[in-house]
Amino acid sequence: MSLAAAPVKAFFALSRGTQASLSVAQPLTAALLAADHPPPVRLAAATVAAFAGFFAAFAVNDVLDVDLDRRRFAHVRPYEGADLDGVGGRHPLALGRVSRRAALTYIATLGLVALVITALLGWVCVALFAVAACLQVLYCRLATVTSVKFLVSGVMVAVGAAVGWFTVSTAVDAPRLGLLLVWMAAWEIGGRNIPNDLADLDEDRHLGVRTLPVVHGPRTAAAVACGFLLLAGAASCALAWVALRSFGTVGLAGTLLVAAVTSVGPALALLRRPRPPVALAVFNRASLQPVGVLAAFAAGLATGG
Repeated sequence: MSLAAAPVKAFFALSRGTQASLSVAQPLTAALLAADHPPPVRLAAATVAAFAGFFAAFAVNDVLDVDLDRRRFAHVRPYEGADLDGVGGRHPLALGRVSRRAALTYIATLGLVALVITALLGWVCVALFAVAACLQVLYCRLATVTSVKFLVSGVMVAVGAAVGWFTVSTAVDAPRLGLLLVWMAAWEIGGRNIPNDLADLDEDRHLGVRTLPVVHGPRTAAAVACGFLLLAGAASCALAWVALRSFGTVGLAGTLLVAAVTSVGPALALLRRPRPPVALAVFNRASLQPVGVLAAFAAGLATGG
């Protein structure tokens, strides 16, 4: 199957398009934090690079895990509730909806677009892009090796978000950048990684995938996820407070609301009921957190705080 022959929906599923699109909010939020009014041309370039980069990165995950995913479909369970990662279908490469050659061509094309634009934006951006890509590969290779690979995922997301900062500024504001990195890592671990693993608990046990829920049980996993989710909410609010002069009370109030809805509420729900359907709902809601904070910051800028 050639690149042109595969349906667009299959490539959207390969990239987990909904999740990839939501992820673009991470570097864009970083860009707003680095420069209250970033140059429109650089911001537009960063947006295009982010879309290309995230769509390629999520597709890489499916290519690296294709053998595992094929085994997964032999023991697939029905999903209870909506799954953001499943919009358009799950693992089209493993199902034969996309050929390996087409998938690699698709990834290479998007990756080249992201790399070229990133290079034009600065060498620091290229370095961070390369580090994030290496961490992505490492994370996939650790699937059956260790249950603490979620730490790699957290660092990877934080590094990826930092690319947005350096697309518009070479200066380092330690409080803002430090809180951004803590927020991104904690959010990825507590809001997406561990809840997603808990939602896939039955499949992962069968496949021998080592995750926190598989190795240490759902309750321990839920407690760890809860801790990281609360840390993510606190870090995002602290970030809005530190950046009060940029985004004002509108940005702070919006961030507090987003944290309550996407961090505190889901964390407590998962702690009370550490079960796959609840974990999937937590994953879906927490995935919206960066978009919500970005909207709060943008509203603060637009209204003058």
